[in-house]
Amino acid sequence: MRGWLTDGSLRGVAMCQAQLQDANLMEADLSNADFHQANLDYADLRKARLNGAKFNRASLQGVNFDNADLGLAEMYKVNLRGARNLCEEQLSKANQLLGSIMPDAMPYDGRYNLPGDLGRARWAKLDINDPAVMANFYGVSLEVYVQGQKKNQPVRRNHAGFIVDRRGGGVCLQATRAAD
Repeated sequence: MRGWLTDGSLRGVAMCQAQLQDANLMEADLSNADFHQANLDYADLRKARLNGAKFNRASLQGVNFDNADLGLAEMYKVNLRGARNLCEEQLSKANQLLGSIMPDAMPYDGRYNLPGDLGRARWAKLDINDPAVMANFYGVSLEVYVQGQKKNQPVRRNHAGFIVDRRGGGVCLQATRAAD
């Protein structure tokens, strides 16, 4: 079975509504697989290749995502409550997270400006540059939306000349001053 998981045999396979609770899918190549409405609660997806996978309306509660590749994953209305080892960098590479419940049990606030989410907003003819419109689109308060956007600000210098990186939800100061 381990060979099938890692050799790419399951790439693009439709696993809609599959019941995969507690499944050991560590290192599996599930690129472009379709997990629409599947239940993967508490599955082990460590080091899994999930790029382009479709998890729309799936339950991924408590899943271990350590070093999983979520590049361009479709995660519309996904339950990520309690997901483990899921970092901001992984989430920021997904294609969409609209309507998803995040690991902290809060709704996704649009902080990553994902292409799939913005495409859906444009399709609905929404002004993606209007924070009030986008807060409503994501189903969060204006304050929560604006806070999320601030967490995703690009790299800049602070008053002391240190580089500040606000992407990824945290503020990281480099140990050395930036050269002018």
